[in-house]
Amino acid sequence: MSIKDAALQFGTAIENKLIQARADQMELGQQLTERINSVANQVKILDGKVTALDSRVTALDTKVEVLSRRFTTMEGTMTTMQQTQFEMRDILVAIQSKLELN
Repeated sequence: MSIKDAALQFGTAIENKLIQARADQMELGQQLTERINSVANQVKILDGKVTALDSRVTALDTKVEVLSRRFTTMEGTMTTMQQTQFEMRDILVAIQSKLELN
């Protein structure tokens, strides 16, 4: 084999290695892109779930606020009822005292 043939063979081998390296690099780039896209899709799904949960939590907060207002109103009503009961008791005790005196 002549030097010229050896040089051509060596140059061809180097060119083939470079082509293979570029192909490997492109394949790795494609795999990386696919992974990034997969992660992006998962993030979109999770974002949708978080948005849905946020809506549900907001609705729940509203319901809790409404129930809290109702409870506060009920407490006020109960206090008024208790005051009325105490007043009625005092009236009955006063009537009973007057009846005992007579």
